[in-house]
Amino acid sequence: MFSVVSLWALSLFAFASCGDDENESAVPHNPGQPIELSQFYPDSGGIATKVILNGSNFGTDESKIKVFFNEKEAAVIESIGDKIYTICPRKPGEGDENQIIRCKVAVEVDGKRVEYPTPFTYQIQTVVTTVCGMGTNTTDDVTTGNLAQTSFPAVTYLAVDNDNNIFVSLRNRQSYYSNNKVILVNEDEDVSRLLIPDTGAPLNQPCMLDDGKTVYIPTDNGLEYWTMSSENLWSPIKMSLKPNTGEQLTFDYKHSFAMCEADGFMYVRAKNGILYKFDPLTGQTSQVTNGLMSGSDSYMAFSRTNPYLLYLAYTNNHCVYTYNIQTGAHLLLAGMSANAGYIDGNGASAMFNNPRQLILDEDDNMYIADTDNHVIRKVTPDGKVSTVIGQPGEAGYQDGSPEVALFNRPFGVAINKEGIIYVADFENQCIRRLAIE
Repeated sequence: MFSVVSLWALSLFAFASCGDDENESAVPHNPGQPIELSQFYPDSGGIATKVILNGSNFGTDESKIKVFFNEKEAAVIESIGDKIYTICPRKPGEGDENQIIRCKVAVEVDGKRVEYPTPFTYQIQTVVTTVCGMGTNTTDDVTTGNLAQTSFPAVTYLAVDNDNNIFVSLRNRQSYYSNNKVILVNEDEDVSRLLIPDTGAPLNQPCMLDDGKTVYIPTDNGLEYWTMSSENLWSPIKMSLKPNTGEQLTFDYKHSFAMCEADGFMYVRAKNGILYKFDPLTGQTSQVTNGLMSGSDSYMAFSRTNPYLLYLAYTNNHCVYTYNIQTGAHLLLAGMSANAGYIDGNGASAMFNNPRQLILDEDDNMYIADTDNHVIRKVTPDGKVSTVIGQPGEAGYQDGSPEVALFNRPFGVAINKEGIIYVADFENQCIRRLAIE
């Protein structure tokens, strides 16, 4: 489930970090002294590989430290003075004929930069691994703790915050309106914990506020939703949408929230095709349009390049649309509306089978859980559909490369700031980790 190298590196760093008061290396950076480098470990890997950089005079103020793989900046998680814990960024250069990138690794502290003499060997790859969940939970019980012991029943939808906390909606399959739960999973810290032990009605797709530290989760129960924030230690608060003066709210189900950074509102579509927006602070809600597709579940996300463009996956109609909240244009992007199947292709020539949660990368490439095809699909901004990983029409469980990996009805996807995609693998009762190049 976890690579030996990653666990070794994390345990070593945790050991070195213990008792900073007694650790002579945990001292501030001295600008009058040189930054010295010794070695890093591991010396090879791929996207999001956890790397320990050894040396001296790094200091402990992570805000003043930058790490580069070639010229691509890496995330600095922690520094203890003579060790930096960093995460390799996605594809830091162009690969050779063997899909290998030789990376110069550099450390910059307060504007002073030094490079390690030996390169980091980066392997370009697409691979899925398992984060947590055992796939053998025959009850609705949830076990939390370290990730190896974490287990839960059906897992549906996901969101990731700025600190790589994964918020997980869990579905009770015995009693639809009781014992549905939310847990938090953090892969970096090797921990899971229960946030909401019983939400009543099932929870749907979580959505992060634009602050990156507050999560909103819609439910199947009328106007109710849940919100949690790191500022109140993830204490859950149940809230309700409230109609603005003169408005009437008509909700049968609400499957997804989508945050619009352009206007600061959260958007939600009812199954009857009405699109609403609400103030995240107050819950005050007003209608945007009643011109969306009705009669289908839907999952939504706003564009990363055009903040007024909303992407919608219509699950029961097996297609993906866009809606421009400025112009009102509601256009088919991909899939044959009302026709289930599997075809990679362009626009309306492609086919999906119950697509659900979708996410967008920084270039507006969409990754979507194509549930009943048992695969993860990619949709480009111009509507070209391809299969990223999984075997079309073949349900199963297998980690590995696109040629061998298997899913069993994936429902949810979420993406973190390093470009790692997490997958809620519904029938396998687990969370999978997808690294895509």
